[in-house]
Amino acid sequence: MDPVEQRRVREAASAFQALPPARQVELRAQFAALDAMERRGWLLGPALGADWVALQPLFGFVGADEREALLAALRGLGPEARAQRARRAHRTPPQARAALRRELLAQPPERRAAWLEAAAQR
Repeated sequence: MDPVEQRRVREAASAFQALPPARQVELRAQFAALDAMERRGWLLGPALGADWVALQPLFGFVGADEREALLAALRGLGPEARAQRARRAHRTPPQARAALRRELLAQPPERRAAWLEAAAQR
């Protein structure tokens, strides 16, 4: 996570600690009720965690050799570009997802959002 996201996590933790114990228990129960995949997504930080359910079909099952580069690419995209990527993920057959990930990583970071927009039109 970048420093901004780290700060957001620290602020959320402080706010959580300030809640009454009954509310903390309630929130913990809500989190525990989430699907395990969704809970794991929140470990990626606030930005990716919020989008993870939609992004997971394309990025959830990648090898360790791809994982860090893909997470960095996703973190470098804004919310709208991640939303486009998520829409595309649901339309991409499983057998084509690895090629799509490779194409995304092949783009220079400053071109990824534009590439995603163009890819969404195809």
